[in-house]
Parts: sequence; structure tokens; C-alpha cells
Amino acid sequence: MREIYRQIVHLIAGTLIAFSVLIFKKQLIIPLIVSIVIGICLYFLCKRYYVPIISDLLNLCKREKEDGKGAIYFAFGMLFSLILIDDIKAIFFGILVFAVGDALATIIGINGRLKISYFGKTVEGFLAFFISASLILYPFYGIYGIFVALTSALIEFVSKRIKVDDNLYLPFVVAFILSICPYKPQFFHILTFCSIL
Repeated sequence: MREIYRQIVHLIAGTLIAFSVLIFKKQLIIPLIVSIVIGICLYFLCKRYYVPIISDLLNLCKREKEDGKGAIYFAFGMLFSLILIDDIKAIFFGILVFAVGDALATIIGINGRLKISYFGKTVEGFLAFFISASLILYPFYGIYGIFVALTSALIEFVSKRIKVDDNLYLPFVVAFILSICPYKPQFFHILTFCSIL
């Protein structure tokens, strides 16, 4: 139950961050750098001392066998995307696909029966990521969106073998692949998508 709650927080926070990128664009770079510095300081502070509210939130949102650095890695991944990629829409979709896909893959994969032990993942979780990413990307990128959805789902599926937190690289990888797509979705398409949500 705790993991499901954690993933719901992950999904909501990631979605809000994606839309903030769409609205504020490159202006987020400086606030992100400040957030990373504050986040690192709070992380080391909370490892040594109990900080009211902040320590409780960190303990609630981290996995039992993890140290809660995922949010810092995610902020670094976003920063890399904003600095290295010019296509804001691609960055938006990269973050959104990761936030929704990763959360649903975990929520559905927890009770999955078809587990691939080598990767520590389930087929059901993989399909949840792929289908959700496809539903997000296909209306804007067509068949190329399906290709990106499959690629990102495969990367997430093998992420435990990569030994690097997927918060750091997956949103960037998705954004980069979308940024080199010859077809760029129009802004009004995204507004229509937002109105549906």
C-alpha cells in the first residue's frame, strides 16, 4: 500500500513538473539549480538529524531499501534536459511519459504474475508503461510516438540492470528521441490534450 501511495505522489508531482516546464520553459533552469542545492543539503541533513515534516515526508515517499535520492536525480535529469535540449515540447513529453509510465508500471507490476527475475520486473508492468506512453505520445507524434513509447518502456524494463537511477536519464532519453523527430506537435494540440485531462 505504501508503494502505491508513493507512486501516486510520483505521478502527480511529475505531471505538475511537466506542465511547469511547458509554461516556464528555460526560466526553470535557475530555480532547478537552487532546488538541487537545497535538496542535497536537506538530504544529508535528514540522514543525520530528524527534521520535522521534511523527514516524515521523505520517509513516507521513499522505498524501504532506498535512501530517497530519487527526487534529486530527477531534478538533475530535468536540468540536463533543459540545458541540452531546445525542444520544450519534447522535454514536456519526456517528463510526462516518465511520470505516468513509471508510476503505472510499478502500481500494476506489483501484483504481476509474469515476472522476469533477471530484470526484477514484470511483463504486466512493462505493458502498463508501454500502453500509457503510447496513449500520451501517439496523438502528437503518430507511429513515431509508438516507437518512442516502446523504446522508453524497454529502457525502464531493464533499468535495474543499468545500475543508474532511471530518474536521472529516462526523461532525458525520451525528450532527446522526441526532439529529433521530424514532426513537431503544434501547441494547440497540447492545449486540446490538457483540456481532455
